[in-house]
Amino acid sequence: MRSFAVLAIAAVALALASTAVAQNPQEGKLPAPEFEGVTEWLNSKPLKLSDLRGKVVLVHFWAFGCSNCIHDHDKYLKWHDRFKDRQDFVMVGVHTPETQAERDLANVRAKVQEVGFRHAIAIDNESKIWAAWRNRWWPSMYLIDRAGNVRYAWEGELTWNKQQGPRIMSDKIEALLKEVAPVAE
Repeated sequence: MRSFAVLAIAAVALALASTAVAQNPQEGKLPAPEFEGVTEWLNSKPLKLSDLRGKVVLVHFWAFGCSNCIHDHDKYLKWHDRFKDRQDFVMVGVHTPETQAERDLANVRAKVQEVGFRHAIAIDNESKIWAAWRNRWWPSMYLIDRAGNVRYAWEGELTWNKQQGPRIMSDKIEALLKEVAPVAE
């Protein structure tokens, strides 16, 4: 019985630690890894981050069977609609599968259509983008500034435990859009 209590306490501590990551966006300034190893692109021609310099880029990692990812779909749809006419903003979803069914491109295409995603989707069936970004969770999102640096990251569902992720990250997007684009070298 005592070992059960220790395991229960450890499980609660682990759960609290995993949700703590999403409580505040992580801030930094690291060069964003390139989209290498993409199996297929949906809703877009192949994209390279180096070609997107001068734009603010939102990258979100998801898997179509992930319940937390599903809870965030509406936020990505709203951001797409809100910023679709801006030439200086790009949104890219990276679908990295958890299950065998999620590796099937026909299943991913059907889910993208069902959800209504119209932004670029990179299919990362070999988890190469996931590894390059050192991503740890579904869902996760990253905001890249005009110079190609990851400035903000959010790990986990945007509204988990009543978090204000959509508002916080919207404010971060707006702040990045107000920054002056770097001078080309």
